[in-house]
Amino acid sequence: MAKLVKNNKKEDTLSHNEKAYKYLEDHLPYTYVDLTVDWLIKRGHKSPNKALIRNVRNKTILRNDILLALVEVATENKNSIERINSIVS
Repeated sequence: MAKLVKNNKKEDTLSHNEKAYKYLEDHLPYTYVDLTVDWLIKRGHKSPNKALIRNVRNKTILRNDILLALVEVATENKNSIERINSIVS
């Protein structure tokens, strides 16, 4: 019998959720809870509990809809910072 070779690359072990959490660490503002609630309400979702948003951010609970909202808030924050830097410089 042939031996099976396992090809475990470090890049492959990161799931999309882990990449999203890494992105959040770099770009999510400190005042993310209210911004996330506003983003979800604009998209037609019910207003979630603020503790639920914090739990998703801290990886206690996995809710993809709230994780998506957090990533969107982080992206908006990143774009705002880049725009401010381009205007100031």
